[in-house]
Amino acid sequence: MTPNYDKMIILRIAKYYYLDGLNQQEISAKENIHRSQISRILKLARDLGYVQIRICSPESDTSEALAKQVQLKTGLREVYVAPSLTPQAEQEDSLYFFAARYLEELLSHSKKIGIGQGKTLYHVASQFSPQKLDERPDFFSVAGSSGTDNPYLQASVILDNFARPFNGRCHYNNFPICLERGRMSPQDINRLREQQMSYQTLDTVVLSIGGPFNIDYPYLQEFSLMERGIDISQALKRPHGNLLGQVFYDGLECLNLPNDYVFTSMSLPLLIKTPNVICIACGKHKVDAIISAAKQHYIKTLITDESTARNILHKIE
Repeated sequence: MTPNYDKMIILRIAKYYYLDGLNQQEISAKENIHRSQISRILKLARDLGYVQIRICSPESDTSEALAKQVQLKTGLREVYVAPSLTPQAEQEDSLYFFAARYLEELLSHSKKIGIGQGKTLYHVASQFSPQKLDERPDFFSVAGSSGTDNPYLQASVILDNFARPFNGRCHYNNFPICLERGRMSPQDINRLREQQMSYQTLDTVVLSIGGPFNIDYPYLQEFSLMERGIDISQALKRPHGNLLGQVFYDGLECLNLPNDYVFTSMSLPLLIKTPNVICIACGKHKVDAIISAAKQHYIKTLITDESTARNILHKIE
């Protein structure tokens, strides 16, 4: 049973420990409280929200300056640049770590959250710490899956990994990224319609972005287009990017599939209408796609690393 400590005692002890740098023995003597109670009070201060611990980096000045420049040049609502703390070959680890810290704060205020798929989101999800929220948020897969052996392309896996630390409720997209209408049952059609309607209620979407496709890219296997002699190689030669498995070009133009095919992912026009779309991405090969997605308002917030931020600025200038 937790003792009923006075709130001011909790605040005072938290101040002594976290702000004044006193150890537990010194606080015990100062407050005339047994030392064994001090650690319990400090834990209670964290549990009740009197103490909120934020992990940041002393190298953040450089990354914050870069973020402001990228925000100004791209017109994005917000940009967060993870500081460079590791060798260049391991910069993705820094991005995953700091992206998780940012999302822990942001998603705690969201109610209906869409989650994409891909390597970046898979690894970001592994960096979450358990969160204590007053209300359980709802998490939705906003992309279909692709193949059977790549965990980065399994939307349900990534959805579970995102929702678990927030004690969220999961709503799955069990379809492949692309479906042929003629092979869908009436039940499939109704389920897909309900799923697309649920996407209209989301307040936040978290996704990554892909650079240029090549004809052997795993997503394209879901289209079954090659079996029908349909050649999309010419379309993929145009400058483009990939969001939720959908190829997009400048000018709000997307790769059109034959009429008897349908994408099961959240549509790109709906991304524009969603209040907050957070893109986590890094890599020189993704710079053009990031700039294009920002210009077309598919994404509102970008989380990236210092190298990618500099490449974005160089490309725009």
